[in-house]
Amino acid sequence: MSKIKNLFKSLTAYHHFLVFLIILTVLKIVNVFITNGFDEGLHFTKLGVGLIIISSILHLIFRTLFDKNKKYLHSLISTFLIILMLSHADPEPVRGVLVILLLYVAKFFVKYKHKNIFNPVVFTIGVITLLSLFVPFLGVPPMDFTGIDIRFPMFGMQVPLSLLPITLALVFNVARVKKHPLALSYTAVSLILGFFTNAYGVDVFSYIISTMFVGAAVIIEPKTSPVKTKQQLVYGVLMAFFIAGLAALKVPNAVVIGLLIGNIGYFLYKQKVKKGTS
Repeated sequence: MSKIKNLFKSLTAYHHFLVFLIILTVLKIVNVFITNGFDEGLHFTKLGVGLIIISSILHLIFRTLFDKNKKYLHSLISTFLIILMLSHADPEPVRGVLVILLLYVAKFFVKYKHKNIFNPVVFTIGVITLLSLFVPFLGVPPMDFTGIDIRFPMFGMQVPLSLLPITLALVFNVARVKKHPLALSYTAVSLILGFFTNAYGVDVFSYIISTMFVGAAVIIEPKTSPVKTKQQLVYGVLMAFFIAGLAALKVPNAVVIGLLIGNIGYFLYKQKVKKGTS
């Protein structure tokens, strides 16, 4: 028993986060099998395994050639995030490979003074989304959070299974990286704005799940989001309003485009603050 406790204590926030993403990925796979049939479920499983293998190979190559300090754990987390955020029904495998390739470009090269400017997952999906507006054959990467929306009957309604692990991640994992002000401010304001802008549509739970997932897993990326409490609160609220505005304007993949621009804004703010104090 003591060995298990010691093992648990030795795990970092990133290890816990990876377990959280694996649980959601399994739920998404099961959901695809149930809702779309065996063939599509098997296709998605193969696609996910293929992306993980390609990502692992790219990590080894980029790490060997450019930065031996890069951790495989972080690359694996990014890969699972992409699997969860993009649609299982994407018919274009070339785009999937391009997404993984750009992920490593962001991780290893899109930096300033050895520090990442963008959340690599946000950069990857956001850049391809923007490119698709000018290069139509690329196609917009189909973001889709409904895959983790597997339901079970409770209290006379269908309750999503993923709500529990996402809530636990929002409470505990986010606390370990000290991003509660950011995650909760973004999530709370987004849910309120969703009510007033009718973003919930016919399914309240789907909107809640996607919003909580972004709050618990995407916006809190440690290297590209604010550290101080006040800055986190301001950033979370601004991102909620900005993303809601982009969604109202029908901007494709409004969440990642909003966060991509938010990363740029926060980077410029940090540079301004540094110049002011130097």
